[in-house]
Amino acid sequence: MKRTTIIAGIFLLTSCQKVIDLKLNNAPKQYVIEGNVTDVPGPYTVTISQTSAFNVSYTFQGVGGAAVTIKDDAGNSELLKEVGTGVYQTSGLAGVEGRTYELHIDVGGKTFTSTSTMPHRVNFDSLYVRELVNISKTVKAAVPVFTDPKGQGNSYRFNQYINGRLDKGLYYQNDDFTDGLTNSFALLQPDPDSTLHVGDKVEVDMQCIDKPVYKYWFSLDQSSNGNGSAIPSNPVTNIQGGALGYFSAHTTQRRSLVVK
Repeated sequence: MKRTTIIAGIFLLTSCQKVIDLKLNNAPKQYVIEGNVTDVPGPYTVTISQTSAFNVSYTFQGVGGAAVTIKDDAGNSELLKEVGTGVYQTSGLAGVEGRTYELHIDVGGKTFTSTSTMPHRVNFDSLYVRELVNISKTVKAAVPVFTDPKGQGNSYRFNQYINGRLDKGLYYQNDDFTDGLTNSFALLQPDPDSTLHVGDKVEVDMQCIDKPVYKYWFSLDQSSNGNGSAIPSNPVTNIQGGALGYFSAHTTQRRSLVVK
């Protein structure tokens, strides 16, 4: 979870030139949980933090002293070790396709739980760059190549690194309209200046995610852009108990290239 959006306002009534100033009260702090289990060897990490006050820029405020456990439906369970304030890691748990993982957290007198099922891997075949028109300019963008299996229900997320730096764009999709097709989705932000340049090193991580985690990334994107509502809301979490954030069991693969 990158941020919590709290909306307040000042309304100017021009007809009588009266300003109505709404009082800004800080919302109660909420726990923010981010956890991942993948199909590559761990350790896997769960972070626990808290939201910031309205007028304070967000910085990671790790919460220590939590009891964090991850178990799977094959009977494996592990109590995570706190390796830094608010940062908890596994030591021996294995991520396996098709298994369901359950996260359990006790912290500050509260209990939070979440489950996530790791989908079967869809092969990330290759990566290439193509030119396309983005709003008003012709730009270069990376396209991950994979073929969606027949039968709807597959969801994906992509992290793009350009010259070692994470692209802040949110890239995700499902197969509602692309079932059984080869991907043509380009990793590109809706900005005419969003383009790759000759010589750029591009690395892309492809994740096969389950539906609840897809809903999280979709709603986070909608919230951050203010789409679909006059008042953005918090993303749809798959964590029970009142916390923000997500818990994701997913496959991951990486491909890279140098732009020519």
